[in-house]
Amino acid sequence: MFKSFRWLVLSGCLAFISSFSVWSGEVEQRRPTQPDVRPLPENLSALRSEFVEAERSAGRADAQEFFELTERFYHYPLWPYIEAAYLEANLSLGRESRIRNFMQLYYGTAAERSLRDSWLRYLARRNDKQRFVRDFVDRGSKEQMCRYLVYRLQLTDEPTDALWQMVERRWVQPQSQPRTCDPAFTAWQQAGQRTDAVVWERFDLAIGAENWGMARYLRSLLTNEQSIALADNILLLRQRPQRIIEYHQLPADSERAKAHVIATALELAWRDIGVVRKVWEGMQAHFSFSDEQRQKVNSLVGVVLAVREEKDAREWLEQLPVEGLSDSARHWYLATLLRQQDFTAILNLTESLPDASTQYRYWQARALSELGRPLEAEPIWQELAEQRHYYGFMAAAQLDLPPNLHRESVIIDEATRSRLLSRPEVQRAYEFLQLERYLDARREWNLVRARLPDEEREVAAVLASQWQWLDQSIREFSNLGLYSDLERRFPLGYQQLLTQHSGHWGLDLAWVYAIIRRESAFQPDARSPVGARGLMQIMPTTADYIERNTPGPTNRHPPRLDRPEDNIRLGTRYMADLLSRNRGNWLLATASYNAGYRRVQEWVPEAQVAADIWIETIPYQETRDYVKAVLTYQQIYANLLGQDDKLMQHMHSMLIHPDGGICTNVESPAQLTSLC
Repeated sequence: MFKSFRWLVLSGCLAFISSFSVWSGEVEQRRPTQPDVRPLPENLSALRSEFVEAERSAGRADAQEFFELTERFYHYPLWPYIEAAYLEANLSLGRESRIRNFMQLYYGTAAERSLRDSWLRYLARRNDKQRFVRDFVDRGSKEQMCRYLVYRLQLTDEPTDALWQMVERRWVQPQSQPRTCDPAFTAWQQAGQRTDAVVWERFDLAIGAENWGMARYLRSLLTNEQSIALADNILLLRQRPQRIIEYHQLPADSERAKAHVIATALELAWRDIGVVRKVWEGMQAHFSFSDEQRQKVNSLVGVVLAVREEKDAREWLEQLPVEGLSDSARHWYLATLLRQQDFTAILNLTESLPDASTQYRYWQARALSELGRPLEAEPIWQELAEQRHYYGFMAAAQLDLPPNLHRESVIIDEATRSRLLSRPEVQRAYEFLQLERYLDARREWNLVRARLPDEEREVAAVLASQWQWLDQSIREFSNLGLYSDLERRFPLGYQQLLTQHSGHWGLDLAWVYAIIRRESAFQPDARSPVGARGLMQIMPTTADYIERNTPGPTNRHPPRLDRPEDNIRLGTRYMADLLSRNRGNWLLATASYNAGYRRVQEWVPEAQVAADIWIETIPYQETRDYVKAVLTYQQIYANLLGQDDKLMQHMHSMLIHPDGGICTNVESPAQLTSLC
């Protein structure tokens, strides 16, 4: 009897928290309501260890079993996820008020998103249009957005322009849409909303996505022969870029034709630069291209020639106005001059730029030094040496100065920290972090970040650092522009593991830290679009290669790449392997970690070259930026670890040899270089 009474009271309290929304004819935007702050239970550790099973069992619990879960877990921070699991398994109109209360109370959480998705699917099965429209929130589901639009139209006697625009945005997509959308699209078309201009918009998107079937279908929707003929020619051109030689078949006065011809030229340049150069002059005579369009093609042709080290790359780039070059073309003009070590031309280029970045200021000073004008170079070196980045550290090395790190720790208010710790979403994020459910933890933490003013976000960033939630702390410090708190932006995470494994393979610990910082920012469950995983972003195929080629007993179980112990063991072994295969050249090994060993071997110079020139002429921008970042981070970590902090001084005198070796004319750590 007592239990039943308590259950009635609890249910009544939950039902009392109501959330009434007014439908204004658009997808409604709901403001979150904070749940009451609950004190943390004394048996927190026990509840944490039982939570996963409780969440699982809630989905199959009857009323009595769920009541028992409520009694035990109601004050545990992750209680909403248990309740959501129960509600999802027991959807009914009888629980409508409770479900809607939950969705309002925990708006934005993973629990609310999952419950709302299930609730909307339940309402759709019942064809309950009014409730579906009332409770719909656009979370990216094409199916549910389509159903929402159909229901809106069915419930509306006279659709507004805003509603037709919503249907149009759903239709103008490069891919086919769910069949659920068809009634909305039919009504939209019958209302005269599908014009040729809208069809062309979707056609262009489909072409850009190389969805040729969709493009052909859209071509059939055009309403005049001239448009159909243009669409046919564009399709032929974009499917077979070599047909650019037939550019004259496209109307010279069509802006759409010009845009597609330019897009084709930019695409084809990397595959067949000869064809593009052959037709480019004639194309300019046929079409009245804009200055921007001409500059795009001219710049890209120059980049392709320079990357491939074509003999006339410099000649092509020199005939173009510097101010009209793209950022990439400017870089490759500089890189071409660096390969030729024409420091007079480098100086002329860098001095001609009205908005010279730190990169070009560095090479301006470098050219002055090489040309025997050190007094003119020194002020530039001094200016750059004040800055904390790759070129700043390299400039400091030129002056034989230590890097200027500008270290300054953020001081937080403890009262604000205590208030932050009492917030339910903060407590939920912490609990998921302890359970190593990092995705759920990040989802909760994103709610925290979205709801805090900047001054409190600083406290949250420090709190994440104190929790050893390093990836979130690093990203938040960067987002807030708090660049000088180096200890928190470059944490010494997993220090025991990293010291052990780097020592075993004879690796520079600062180098290993720099690789991890650049690869994952210490996110243990990081996964790249191509499938690299974990702290050191190991590909599964790389893990297999390392396991097969590592001496010692074979592991019985395959490694878990999201497990720091396994990931660090494999990553450091791979770094040692790359260092060995690159003859101890840690610069080439760093580049290989990003681009692959075989590709980097293609970039080894034919004659010895200064290390900074070799880095600046790496063909892949991603790898070029990667190497610079790792060097910068390595310098910072060397300082934080109390190691030799003159990494860039050693870099200043390094030469890379045609055999891939590296040497320097000054004393340096044995693991970095050997004397020339």
